[in-house]
Amino acid sequence: MSKTINWGILGTGLIAQDFAQGLNILPDAKLLGIASRSSEKADNFAQKYQVSRSYDSYQALAQDPDIDVVYVATPNYRHKADCLMCLEANKAILCEKPFMLNAKETREVITLAQQKKLFCMEAMWMRFMPLIQKVKSIIEAGTIGEICLLTADFGYRANPDPQQRFYNLDLGGGALLDRTIYPLSLAFYLLGEPQDVVSQGVFSETKIDEQNALILRYPKGQLAVLSATLKAQTSNEVVITGSLGKIRIHSPFYRPLKLSITQLPQPSTSGDSSSSLKQKIKSALKQNSLLRKLALYADLYDLPLKRKNTFQIKQIFSGNGYNYEAQEVINCLQTNQLESTIMPLNETLKIMEIMDSIRHQWHLIYPQEQ
Repeated sequence: MSKTINWGILGTGLIAQDFAQGLNILPDAKLLGIASRSSEKADNFAQKYQVSRSYDSYQALAQDPDIDVVYVATPNYRHKADCLMCLEANKAILCEKPFMLNAKETREVITLAQQKKLFCMEAMWMRFMPLIQKVKSIIEAGTIGEICLLTADFGYRANPDPQQRFYNLDLGGGALLDRTIYPLSLAFYLLGEPQDVVSQGVFSETKIDEQNALILRYPKGQLAVLSATLKAQTSNEVVITGSLGKIRIHSPFYRPLKLSITQLPQPSTSGDSSSSLKQKIKSALKQNSLLRKLALYADLYDLPLKRKNTFQIKQIFSGNGYNYEAQEVINCLQTNQLESTIMPLNETLKIMEIMDSIRHQWHLIYPQEQ
């Protein structure tokens, strides 16, 4: 029998509620504790999600000896302090993205986790989705050839109220930490570490980055073109183009239900008699007006040649999707692994370093860094 992993959650916001729902379907997980700075919020959360222990302070939950791992779902600016507190209390941690505000904070938390030999992971739930894993395997199998270009956008309208976290710089607001990190993490997962990054940001009156665009160049010449916005709803799709085809991750790409894979026909050699015969037949069909009309109305002329090379993969995932990253944590804890191979700590750090370099290009500094 696998050991049941007892979870605690810091914070009672929407992301914490979603994660609690994800945990509920996992047989080896038990949500044992919930903590808030408000006892009323903690008690209400505990009642709604059948949590046996509620705490009116984060410290109290961290000190509970029965909790194995803590999901840190507090606002961005609190991640460092809350993660360090949990690690000092000898708790494994899963910290909601963005892992920290910057690379300096990230190094500090990772260093402590490694010193204390405690599991630590960024909660980038997108990477653990079944179809994202499928995209990874398709690329590695060479199905679409050598990757040339990845394009991705992520945009939904956010409440522009400066008291809310998205538009509040003091709370770690802005598109970079809450939106851009998704396509950036996906590009890193599929293409590796970029060689160069250039970017542009557009800022609101509250000085957060409201929109941004990035171009990443890789050592083998691949490009990734990424964008994010808090002002509008975009396609929220990803297209990965290779030398032999392309993959389209349909919206929403961070929790996809459908992929479209298009494979280009292999280039024929001049001596290929079969290809030559096909071209002759096609040419003859084009010369016959009746056949052209029949083919057009029957949808058998040019379009099927393209459609036959495109197929879709659909997959309905279990739960609400948060269960996949939670299951990864459980698997790692049950096998005494200190980090995930799908979301390793060195990638979390490198992605944070890239975001630091992007902010440097924009001359954007968070209040906590001054």
